[in-house]
Amino acid sequence: MTPPPAVKEQPIVHVEAKPLSQEDLERYWHETAEELKLAELMSAAKVRLGENHRTIDIEATETWFANDFRPHRIEVMEQLRKKSGMPMLDCNVIPLFVSKETIIYTAEEKYRAMLERNPSLGAMRKLFPEIDL
Repeated sequence: MTPPPAVKEQPIVHVEAKPLSQEDLERYWHETAEELKLAELMSAAKVRLGENHRTIDIEATETWFANDFRPHRIEVMEQLRKKSGMPMLDCNVIPLFVSKETIIYTAEEKYRAMLERNPSLGAMRKLFPEIDL
């Protein structure tokens, strides 16, 4: 009986990716946008490094970005992980919310709001006191 062939141990090589810089992240973001043909979508957001450099913040500059980006998120992150050499890179999408001003409903509230912007309306109201009816 012949002894089993000796198994050569493969050396384990640990490759550490260089720390991701803001400049590299932005370059990878733009390259990924071009490669995936998502330039218009991805131009509606800014990317920046997160606090721990293992996450990136994707900050929407348009209100529709978060919803439109959702179906492409995995594909984009796979590309960014590959480019950065960071397989555990994750993202946090920060949507853009537009705050709405309070809507004034009553005639008196409307008048007061208009009077603040144009004080000469007070003189007009003296001439036409029944204008609200």
